[in-house]
Amino acid sequence: MSVALPVETLRRLFGDFVRHVPMAAAAFDREMRYLAHSDGWLAAHGDTTTRDILGLTHYEVFPEIRDEWRELHRRGLAGEIQRRDHDYFERADGRREWLRWLVAPWRDADGAVGGILIYTENVTEQMDTRRRLDQRESTIRDFFAQSPLGLNLCRMDGLWLESNPAFLRIIGYTHEEADGGLTYWQLTPRKYDAAEAAQLEQLRTTRRYGPYEKEFIRKDGTTIPVRLNGFLIERESETLIWSLIEDMTEQRALEREVEEERLKAIQASKLAMLGEMAAGIAHEINNPLSIIELFAYTLQGALDGGDAATAREAIAGIRAAASRAGKIVQGLSRFSRESQREPRADVEIDAIVTEAIGLCRARLAGDAIALTVDVSTRARVEGHAIELTQVLVNLLNNARDAARGAEPGWIRITAHDVADAPLVEIAVEDSGPPLPADARDRIFRPFFTTKKVGEGTGLGLSISRSIVERHGGTLDLDAAAPCTRFALRLPVVRR
Repeated sequence: MSVALPVETLRRLFGDFVRHVPMAAAAFDREMRYLAHSDGWLAAHGDTTTRDILGLTHYEVFPEIRDEWRELHRRGLAGEIQRRDHDYFERADGRREWLRWLVAPWRDADGAVGGILIYTENVTEQMDTRRRLDQRESTIRDFFAQSPLGLNLCRMDGLWLESNPAFLRIIGYTHEEADGGLTYWQLTPRKYDAAEAAQLEQLRTTRRYGPYEKEFIRKDGTTIPVRLNGFLIERESETLIWSLIEDMTEQRALEREVEEERLKAIQASKLAMLGEMAAGIAHEINNPLSIIELFAYTLQGALDGGDAATAREAIAGIRAAASRAGKIVQGLSRFSRESQREPRADVEIDAIVTEAIGLCRARLAGDAIALTVDVSTRARVEGHAIELTQVLVNLLNNARDAARGAEPGWIRITAHDVADAPLVEIAVEDSGPPLPADARDRIFRPFFTTKKVGEGTGLGLSISRSIVERHGGTLDLDAAAPCTRFALRLPVVRR
């Protein structure tokens, strides 16, 4: 930058121009004395006064100026033009502000350097903004790279654009193989086509999709369970999809372990109940065996005496008694089987009640407890017959333990359709003493029992409720009933 004007003219022009320039500007002679400066010059350098500095040297006005700046001034006076887009300036109070500056010589009519011009713009706010943006961008990059959750950006046609390391580990591909080369649809099994269409429709209408569980086909051909959530973004006038992908392998393994433990608990509870009912079951089997033995003697006598009619009657009695014993054994066999081996099916409520009563009848009869049964429904439910029978057997055994100390001792089991709801209710109530108030809220907790030590584990009702809930139903204590009453409600099958 070169200016060839008389000094007085230059000063006047500077006085007009520099004073009103929107940035901080000042003109100096060769001794670094102020010839002119803009209105904002002092403020830009942290000086809030309005003092007159014309004629003073720059170093008198700002004695704390760094040696680096003094060298820049000397180089400007030597004819160099220098600039920097961001440089810091230490204030007297210790604050650091950032400046953009230009130092350029001005020349007199003879072409000699008469001094320098300094233009300064405070860019502290811009620098702070840039630093915040850089920090935010760095944070986002770190999150993208280090997130344990898979992250992927793809086009609406499914082409993957950006994948983080966690997602690449899920699908087993490298960055070079995946981004820009693979599509969402290549790694999605065709069995999910209908579900995918529903998620796309949700994405179009709400700009979000998920949570959605499916599988991806890995590079090695195996499938991996995943859960996805996603949303639409706009970038450079193009609509893209951000997806968050969670590897569900460990959770699925944990769920299998929990399910295995649940089934073990159910099976252990059944076997414990069978042990409690062993004496009554033995009595139930002994009855038909005694009848078989009696008819066997009768048959022998009829054969010895040639009495064909009596022999036929004895044979019929033996067959009937054997059939009765067989049904008892079959019921025990069904009840003792592991329920996971039985597929879910439509189950008649009447059949469940009959099966449970058959397993408990002898024990109730041995304690002289009257049993009343009222089944007024033909409803069916979907589930495991063995597990639902186990629930009723547990409720009947609990009712038996409560009622055998009462006078009179009775148990009532009812089953009926629920009005105005697609539900069926099975209730078991007894004549035993009502549960204490402090026990009602805890009765379904694991290991809680009102029985004496050694008479119960406290798991029966907890397991029963979990079985019922897995069948979509509820099992509750009817607090409004005048006696102890447990109500089981299940959704009915309507076909």
